[in-house]
Amino acid sequence: MRKVWIAAVALVAYSAILIRVVVFKAIPIIRIGHLRLRFGGPHTGQPNLVPFRTLAGYLNGRANHLIVMVNILGNIVPFAPVGFLAPFVFRRMTWRKALLFAIAVGLAMESMEALFRVGIFDVDDVMLNALGVMIGYWIFAMFAKRGRPEWRSS
Repeated sequence: MRKVWIAAVALVAYSAILIRVVVFKAIPIIRIGHLRLRFGGPHTGQPNLVPFRTLAGYLNGRANHLIVMVNILGNIVPFAPVGFLAPFVFRRMTWRKALLFAIAVGLAMESMEALFRVGIFDVDDVMLNALGVMIGYWIFAMFAKRGRPEWRSS
C-alpha cells in the first residue's frame, strides 16, 4: 500500500509541474541563436475542433520544421511519465482504461488553456497529449510483461 501512495504522490507532483509548464507556459521564450520561440502570454484565435487540421499543416510543410518538432515533441514527450505512473496508482488499468485516461488528460490540459486564456484549444494537441500518455503506459506494460512487479501484491 505504501508503494501506491508513493506513486500517487509522484503522479500528483508531476501533474502539477506539467500543468505549470504546459498550461501556464513556465518557459515563455526559447532562444536558439537568432531564432526566438515564444510560448508565453495570452493566445487568441479560433479553437481547432477539426482533427488533424494542425497536424496536416505540419506534415504538408507549411510550417518551420523546428517549430513543428518542438510542438509535436512538446505535446507528446512530457505526457509519457503520466502514462507510466498511472498504472502504479490505478492497479486495474487496462489499455482501454489507459486510453480513456489519456484522452481525459489531454482534454483537461487543453480545456485549462482555453479557460484561463493562456492558449487556444486544439483537438490535435489533445490527440498528441493522449499519445504521450499512451506511450508511457506502453512502456509500463512492456516492463510489467517481463515479470510481475512487487508492488502489485502489496
